[in-house]
This record gives sequence, C-alpha cells and structure tokens, in this order.
Amino acid sequence: MLKRRLLKQYATVWDPIMRRSIRIHRKQAAEVLGRPLLPGEVVHHLDGNSLNNKPDNLLVMPSQRHHASLEQYLRRARSGQPTLFPDLLEAYRPGTQGTLFQFIL
Repeated sequence: MLKRRLLKQYATVWDPIMRRSIRIHRKQAAEVLGRPLLPGEVVHHLDGNSLNNKPDNLLVMPSQRHHASLEQYLRRARSGQPTLFPDLLEAYRPGTQGTLFQFIL
C-alpha cells in the first residue's frame, strides 16, 4: 500500500512591486525583522500549521540545514526519543518568539 504524501499549503499574496506572488509567512517574517529575508533563510512555523502566519508562530532560520535539524529534533521529541546533542538547538525554546539570530553574539 502506498502512502499518499500531503503537501503543505502556503497562503500567498500578489506583490505589485516584485510583480509576482509571495508567501505570506516570508513577508510577515521580513516585516518583523525589519529587513528583507536573505536568499538562504527559511521560515519555520512553530505549531506546524503552514497557514498560521502570526508573527509569534514564525521562526527565521539561517538555512535549510538548520531547519532540517530542528525538524528532526522535534520529531524525536514527539516520539519520546532523546537527542544526542540537545545543546545544539538551545536557541529553540517553545513559547519564545524571535529568530535564531538573536542568540548569536
């Protein structure tokens, strides 16, 4: 039996300046940061709902590699498996808002 993979849906809005549609969560994150997102930056939805674009639900990550590490950490935590290096993801704390960049000195 094949499992059907569900693709995430993202809300978009038309940007007349760039003359293309952009994803609302990226626009919202850029507004909160006060600058445009860099090309490699990824916006993560903390609650997993890709349609919940409230600023306190968004976390800007420096790269897809960091995002994948966070996703693996969260999957392991949900299944009760310990992670080998929990201190590597210290910047992610449930209930806090901001970006991973605010923890870099």
